[in-house]
Amino acid sequence: MTTTHSDNWFLRRIMKLTSLEKRLINSPQHARHTERTALALFEHIQLPPESHCLEVGCGQGALARLLVERYGAQVVASDYDPAQVGLAQERLADLGGHIEFRVVDARDMPFDDAQFDALFSFGVLHHIPGGWQKAVAEIARVLKPGGWFVFTDLVVTPGAGRLIRRLLPRLDQLEEAALQGCLAEHGLHLEHYAYGQGELMAVLGLMGYCTAVARRA
Repeated sequence: MTTTHSDNWFLRRIMKLTSLEKRLINSPQHARHTERTALALFEHIQLPPESHCLEVGCGQGALARLLVERYGAQVVASDYDPAQVGLAQERLADLGGHIEFRVVDARDMPFDDAQFDALFSFGVLHHIPGGWQKAVAEIARVLKPGGWFVFTDLVVTPGAGRLIRRLLPRLDQLEEAALQGCLAEHGLHLEHYAYGQGELMAVLGLMGYCTAVARRA
């Protein structure tokens, strides 16, 4: 993993999953949920034949498998956590040369400009407080013109955002308006955006769950 960042313990902890989160993320139930979500979002994009795709936050590899098996894509499956990359590599061993596995910091990606036809990120940006805007800039950089950014995430509700700004004014939280503004700033134009419930933090009123597709100008 290459990074120019010197993160404190708090940020490093947030950017990696807890043991409980890993049990949920790596479960068969979550793999099925990922597939259902991805298939719904794929209705809003058009991947070219043998497309070159990057997944940021590959988890157990469910989305990478879907991209290879259904769309014949060449996939780079990346994650900040080496343990998750290792798990994905183990579970996707049967896919051979269709997938490359990398440990990557989304804020400083070791890829060329305009390298990928599509980039997928499911539930990653909110794990990068203080750095998610750098990740969005990197996502835009590595996408080809006309390339797709397909993502889901948990965004802070306006009320929770005001409270967090009072308590932790330096924390660059993932708020809906800030996220959409950052996407536009970097030439990522929303083609689809849905916001709703369905996650525990959303039910508690702290965060909302969004699914979205943006296209690089």
